[in-house]
Amino acid sequence: MKGYFKYIILIVALFAVLVYLEVISPKDVDWRQTFSARDKIPFGTWVLHDELKSLYPATEVKDLTSSFYEYQNLSENVNNSIVIITKNFGPDSLDMDFLFRKAKAGADVFISANYFDDVLTDSLRIQIKQKMGVLPDSVTNLRVWNGQGWGDHFRLNKSVQPTWFVLSDSSRVIPLGLGNDSINFVKIPYGDGNFLLHSAPLVFTNYHLLYSDHQYQEQLLSWFSVPTGTLEWDEYYKPFRVENRSPIKMILTNRSLRAAYWTSLIGLLVYVFTNMLRRQRIIPVLKAKNNMSLDFVRTIGLLYYNRKDHKDLLIKIFTGFSETITTRYFLRFEYSEDFYKKLALKSGVSEKITRMIFSRYRILSDKKQVYEDELLQFNDLVEQFYRESKQTSSTR
Repeated sequence: MKGYFKYIILIVALFAVLVYLEVISPKDVDWRQTFSARDKIPFGTWVLHDELKSLYPATEVKDLTSSFYEYQNLSENVNNSIVIITKNFGPDSLDMDFLFRKAKAGADVFISANYFDDVLTDSLRIQIKQKMGVLPDSVTNLRVWNGQGWGDHFRLNKSVQPTWFVLSDSSRVIPLGLGNDSINFVKIPYGDGNFLLHSAPLVFTNYHLLYSDHQYQEQLLSWFSVPTGTLEWDEYYKPFRVENRSPIKMILTNRSLRAAYWTSLIGLLVYVFTNMLRRQRIIPVLKAKNNMSLDFVRTIGLLYYNRKDHKDLLIKIFTGFSETITTRYFLRFEYSEDFYKKLALKSGVSEKITRMIFSRYRILSDKKQVYEDELLQFNDLVEQFYRESKQTSSTR
């Protein structure tokens, strides 16, 4: 143990330096639009969620972390009003049916999103339009209907409204808010309750609540009522919904904890690896294995020989020989004096042996039956060629 003490001290010191550098390094601003009540980043909704207790002091705020369909199976009160703030709101048909039943039973359904599902807009008979080419730093002028007329102007030095509502002349939709002279907040009576739709969810984020006039948000929410003693806050339909809250996920999502985790893991692996190298057992010398390929070739050759089909074996020996000539010397097989000379020159084998191999094969291949001594004589010529060729040592 004493021999490893200096390595442990070194690893601990490196780990302490990394943690210190991580602590003093400036943190990058997280500009993700999460709209989550858990996030204190600029575009989270932690401030609004916390201020709901002041806006509705006699109301209990209940977070919904599952789909509406799963939530209703818990036999909760369907009359509770609900607040939904997200980027794109597109639940399935079961969850949408839950919202319609809420409004019909007398609850207010407040939804602030840039984009709404077609099922919702078609059912409520409203249209959504989108603005193209809007600069992020362009000014947004906001107003809210106060019951008698349009209220004060609220100016935001950011573009927060990419969409707006278009109402028909026969629509029962009540306009309650304007953004750059376009309708961005409407009230739609449904059953005994109401749908309140808002097309600029960024105004409810931490950034605009802290650095803009929060009276605009208060005037919007003044149209929202809580008939029961419970207000439901949606945390399920968020762009970056956290489904797994395990300890390891919490570590990996935090920059400082993630750096400490990987440093510890790498240090442990380095320690184990170095310790393994120092204590590695002597590797025994193993005897080389036999060349099974050579044994296989011998077995196959013996099989053909025992069958007494000498002509078939003759053809296979010559086929292997001609393939060797093609791949080794790049010559195409033919019966000609020019071919014999080229092969003898490239292989280093006498032209006499070369000519004998091909002439002997030509004679034997025309015969109906090849005898054993003829096959052995032909094989001896081929083996002599292999022994005397220039590339014998590199290929055989």
